[in-house]
Amino acid sequence: MSRTRSLLFNALWLSIALYGVHAQAAPRDTKPDQFRFTDQTGVALNTLITSGSITLTGINAGTSVSVSGGAYSRNGAAFTSQKGTAYNGDSIRVQHTSAAAYSTATHTVLSIGGVSDTFSSTTLANTSDTTPDPFSFVDQTGVPISTTISSNAITVAGINAAAPINISGGLYAINGGSFVATAGTVNIGDSITLRQISSANYSAATDAVLTIGGVSDTFTVTTQANTAGGFLLPPASSGDPAFTSTHFSGSANCTMCHNGLSDAGGNDVSIETDWSATMMANSARDPFWKAKVRSELNRNPQLASVINDKCTRCHAPMANFEAKKAGEPIEILGGGFLNASHPRHDEAMNGVSCTVCHQIKDSPDLGTLPRFTGNYDIDGSKTIYGPYTNLFPNPMVMNTGYTPTYSAHIQSSKLCATCHNLKTPYVDESGTVLSTTPESEFPEQMPYTEWEHSSYAGTNPKSCQQCHMARANGVAISNRPMWLAPRDNFAIHEFVGANKLMLDIFDKNKQQLGVLSNNFADTLGKTQDMLNTAASIETVGQSMANNILDFTLKVNSNTGHKLPTAYPSRRVILHVTVRDSQGNVVFESGKVNANGSVNGIDADSDNATFEPHYDLITRPDQVQVYEAIMGDNNNQVTYTLLRGMTYLKDNRLLPQGFNKATAPTDVRVVGEAYSDSNFVGGSDQISYRIAGLSGNQYTVEAELIHQPIAYSFSQDLFQEPDAEVEDFKTMFNASALKSSRIAVSTFNVMP
Repeated sequence: MSRTRSLLFNALWLSIALYGVHAQAAPRDTKPDQFRFTDQTGVALNTLITSGSITLTGINAGTSVSVSGGAYSRNGAAFTSQKGTAYNGDSIRVQHTSAAAYSTATHTVLSIGGVSDTFSSTTLANTSDTTPDPFSFVDQTGVPISTTISSNAITVAGINAAAPINISGGLYAINGGSFVATAGTVNIGDSITLRQISSANYSAATDAVLTIGGVSDTFTVTTQANTAGGFLLPPASSGDPAFTSTHFSGSANCTMCHNGLSDAGGNDVSIETDWSATMMANSARDPFWKAKVRSELNRNPQLASVINDKCTRCHAPMANFEAKKAGEPIEILGGGFLNASHPRHDEAMNGVSCTVCHQIKDSPDLGTLPRFTGNYDIDGSKTIYGPYTNLFPNPMVMNTGYTPTYSAHIQSSKLCATCHNLKTPYVDESGTVLSTTPESEFPEQMPYTEWEHSSYAGTNPKSCQQCHMARANGVAISNRPMWLAPRDNFAIHEFVGANKLMLDIFDKNKQQLGVLSNNFADTLGKTQDMLNTAASIETVGQSMANNILDFTLKVNSNTGHKLPTAYPSRRVILHVTVRDSQGNVVFESGKVNANGSVNGIDADSDNATFEPHYDLITRPDQVQVYEAIMGDNNNQVTYTLLRGMTYLKDNRLLPQGFNKATAPTDVRVVGEAYSDSNFVGGSDQISYRIAGLSGNQYTVEAELIHQPIAYSFSQDLFQEPDAEVEDFKTMFNASALKSSRIAVSTFNVMP
């Protein structure tokens, strides 16, 4: 028995041992059989989508499971995106959110033990149509200003589902309902009407843009023209010329002592009276300036702070100076300086007044770039600089707080350079400022530098004041105290220039512009006197042979700067007329029309062009016009000051002694005039050759015409619909002084 038991025990042990050997030899398998999910199509948008189940097979141990682009669930458990472990026989599903757009697939990748499959769901196709047929609103013209205007109704067609609708610049109403501006939806067959308020300006367009399902149309409303000739803005406040501020005193405070003055011949030379009818006294009332400021603000609103500052330094210098000292914002239009309620209004409306010019210090850099562009140096000492010594200052000190003292610089051209050399920044078509330094800025006007490069600053010295302020002898410079001795070489404060147009506008529109002076007739007469001496025309050659009339004219400039100078709206035209013995016009170049346009000048019919400089004229459509034409950074003609980068043409008549070969860049001659050997300092010669004449005697009349505002310049400005521009246009059109004669010469030619 014992032997038998022993044999059984050994056999059992051997069986167990053999089974253990077999079990240890079986391989560990964690890579499952390939599994497949069934993709789904036509699923709803933005919806939770769950796949069908797959059963895990082909492994004998736990294996890793992970998911991307969704979540998975094992054996009905909660869905998760975390890595986990799966086992043979597990049932697994995946889940994701379908796309928010039509016909768009979303993918979830499940990976188990190195084996992967992707479950994809694709959203249903868009079978709805929300893009309507094109629609059109009928534009309206000649509508009243500031009026509610309704459009025609359009009917929505071409859609089969609700379509989005929105509007800009107005309101819309659906099927006669309320007018709204908020976005909404419309359906096929809906009737849509628009409404907007017309512009507050004449001849101005406003737009309302309606968009339905991506399709748009614009309803444009244009106001009627201003045929009544009235003004859009209310009459301007004159301001109080008797104001006082921290640094300045109004002109009316000077009249007690400095009006009622007479010279040795009994002529009235009252300082404030003469000054009051000048451009300087009315610099902030200037409607052309206000219109141009509005235009520049419209075209480059991002540079409003630059425009407001630079344009008030010299047009409203006291307001600008005090505002800067006090850290106040600087603004011209709207609620700015020109508004009667503005705290700096009085300073602004007093223009370039007594205590501005007479307080400018004789700084070491006066007359140089750092002091140009209205960078005057005025301190708080209340020192009044004048041209006379041996003064009796006590009355002024006691009555005003200002102390008069002698300084030679008050008679120097460099004082005038402070505002009459002006440089401005320039921008590209996107409004980006391109100028980087004061030197690189655009030379908007440079009369002082022109003068510096002439004989008037050297061999034949004559200052700005000597030309623009006539002299009188035997003048007691103040009527208090009564015993003051008379002085000679008294500068009459008439500040005469060439701008008869603006003086006429001031005179004819006193109430509208807030003008206080009644002395414009005198100033206009003196202005014409100055124009008469500014240039002359002489004949340097003439002949008539073979039916061809030849003659050469020489235009002589007698000014101490270019003619015309300063702001580039100005031009001088050489108008030449040839008549036969019966008085019939057989040739005419440069005929000036009542509206300021000139026959034959390219810019007056297309202001993207300009008339070239001529040395020889053979046709009526060739006109010699002396002018500066601004160009932008693309070398295209521009009338926007802040686009002005360079001059495309500058053939303005040069002062005597001006050497165009050595002239500084800011005042250089530009265009054909530079290579014209007869265009030199002090004069220009131009020849005329007229063929096809068979008569025996001809009369030639040549006249030089000055225009403060070229027709092309005004037409560019008049594109702006704003009230400042419209009001100036009304004044401009009404003036008969758009053009003024400088000189005339007449001669006869016979074979």
